Amino acid sequence: AYGHYYTRFLFGAVKMATKLPAHTIRVKKLYRHALKNLFNWVVHREIFIAKGNEMRAEFEKNRHVTDARTIQRLVAAAEAKLADNIHPEPYIINTDFGGSKYMRYPRNGLGSPPEIVRIPDWIR
Repeated sequence: AYGHYYTRFLFGAVKMATKLPAHTIRVKKLYRHALKNLFNWVVHREIFIAKGNEMRAEFEKNRHVTDARTIQRLVAAAEAKLADNIHPEPYIINTDFGGSKYMRYPRNGLGSPPEIVRIPDWIR
């Protein structure tokens, strides 16, 4: 019973996502990148939440705009502002590409290769 509902839910989400205007997806990506950039600049969680709420208010202020040219101008200005304020050394998760622990264990938890852990014949 749940499988049918889940399938309908997924296809409904796909249909809904394809009906979104292109600028909506662009604004969502811009907001996400802006939050990630804010996280790079702000260390304390309370300040991050307050600044994030301020940024959200800026996005919400222009939510009612429907003119395509105005939307294009607003998004371009916001992208330029983000590009000006980008952090020179963004935070990288340790295990992600570029992090200090990336590929520390290249065999992905499979352990050491057999040729390294093999007990030599002279010990037996």
